[in-house]
Amino acid sequence: MKLFSALASFVLAATLTPTSVVADEVQQQSAPASLIAELTHMCVEWAQDDEVATDALRQYVLQCVNEELSASDYMTVTDVDI
Repeated sequence: MKLFSALASFVLAATLTPTSVVADEVQQQSAPASLIAELTHMCVEWAQDDEVATDALRQYVLQCVNEELSASDYMTVTDVDI
């Protein structure tokens, strides 16, 4: 009977774990526009320091902004205004 109880506890814990992961994703919020603007400005400056070509600038800044947003648990964006 102890084995059944332990197995039931394991199954219950394994079942609940994915639910908590999904709940964390649902709680992710959009970043304020002022933060996105600030990150965009910062990433443009980094692009200049890294001598990023003009034709690659938008992609560089978008990736940079999204990395910073993800690190702060915000939703990523699909475009930046540079």
